[in-house]
Order: sequence, then structure tokens, then C-alpha cells
Amino acid sequence: MSSHAQQPDCIFCKIVRGEIPSSAVLETAEAVAFLDIHPVNKGHVLVVPRAHHADLTELPDHLAAHVGTLLPKLCRAIKAATGADGFNVIVNNGAAAGQTVGHGHWHIIPRFHADPVNWPWPHSEYAGDELGQMRFRIERELGLKPGH
Repeated sequence: MSSHAQQPDCIFCKIVRGEIPSSAVLETAEAVAFLDIHPVNKGHVLVVPRAHHADLTELPDHLAAHVGTLLPKLCRAIKAATGADGFNVIVNNGAAAGQTVGHGHWHIIPRFHADPVNWPWPHSEYAGDELGQMRFRIERELGLKPGH
């Protein structure tokens, strides 16, 4: 598990500390939202907790909840400022999911009807009792009784 203060070589920690310039659009005591310098679409914002946590699974509940309170306001502002038709809020968690910076963060990506971003992702289906088995395994990890 990573340190929950800051990491000296983490690019997002450097941005939070002011060592690397950024175009912050919102700052709180616990998080910073700034424009991505390599946006999917213009107006793409990153929301980064000030404390270093490698990914979403390491975030304490209170910090995740704090970021959650910022998302609606940020999404409304980004949509209005860009004239977007919609937006995606995405967390890439782990390298397999496309996370390239090891500091948990959210992407808010304005979307337009004619933009070149490919969506939806391909989908698959469960076979036999795979759905029930998966539900059971997740409930077990959550410490829940099966079926609740």
C-alpha cells in the first residue's frame, strides 16, 4: 500500500504541491480539479485527491465521498463551459484498466455527438450460473450474507 501523504516522484503529488504548474478549476482542502494537458476532448478535467493513494481501492471512504460531492458541480460547469452534449466520469483503476498515473483520480470528459471517442465498449454475457456465482463471491468479499 502506498503512503497516504504524498510521494516525491508522483506527477499528481507534484501538481498538488505546486511544483508542476496546472490549470486548476477547483481546489478544496482534500482535492484539486485541473484541466488535463492531453485531453480526450477540450475541457477534460482530472479530479485528484491531495493525499497520495495509488488507486481507488486505497482511498478512505471519507475521501472518496468528498470527491463524490465535487463531481456534480464540476460536471455541470464543464458541460456548460464546453457546450458538450454529455460527459463521461471515469476512473481507470490499475494498468489493465488504462491507469497511467499511480495516484487515484477521476476523469470528467465532455462528450459531443460527433466526437471520435469509441463508445460503447463491447459487452459479454454470463453463461449458466456464472451470474449467481459472481454475485456470491462479491457479496462474500463485502462481508454480506448471500442474497442481500
